[in-house]
Amino acid sequence: MYANAATAAKAAEELREEGFADIFVVNPPGSADVPVSAIAAQIALGHVHLPEARIYAKGVAAGHALVTVHAPFGSGRLAETILASHGPVESGLPQAEPDRIWDDAAPLSSAMMMPLLINDPDPMSKVLGIPAVTSGECSFSEKLGMPLLTNGELGDRGRLGLPFLSNNPTPLSSALGLPVLSKRQ
Repeated sequence: MYANAATAAKAAEELREEGFADIFVVNPPGSADVPVSAIAAQIALGHVHLPEARIYAKGVAAGHALVTVHAPFGSGRLAETILASHGPVESGLPQAEPDRIWDDAAPLSSAMMMPLLINDPDPMSKVLGIPAVTSGECSFSEKLGMPLLTNGELGDRGRLGLPFLSNNPTPLSSALGLPVLSKRQ
């Protein structure tokens, strides 16, 4: 939105010089009796959503001029820079505030200011069809066909042949015959 039609024309011309083709300019009407709804309809022809066009139409009815441009992918920043260099005025469209600044539970989404794709603390439970906390009816181990705790089926050794309980502080190193890298003093 620009203060007058002349400034809007300069901004549109610079956009054309930089290769932008889909530029739409709406100047203030010649007479004061043009309804705001008619101005909004004209603005909507420039690919602006009607609720936003109604807001912009109030500024155009007050004597301002509007320039819209549809920039090809990757050229939006250039279009914004050109439009900003011509001294735009307040359009009346409220600026969206970010919903939140930071969420410790979703640091990457917060850093990128993007909404969470899924806000479920245990999505795999639904995918696998098992409850997150079992009530004894069915556990993840049972779904895999493994016992939760041994009841004597495997004796005192687990599936890998290592004992379930051990007094040895380095069972893996001892089983593989490897030296321990650090010793407590």
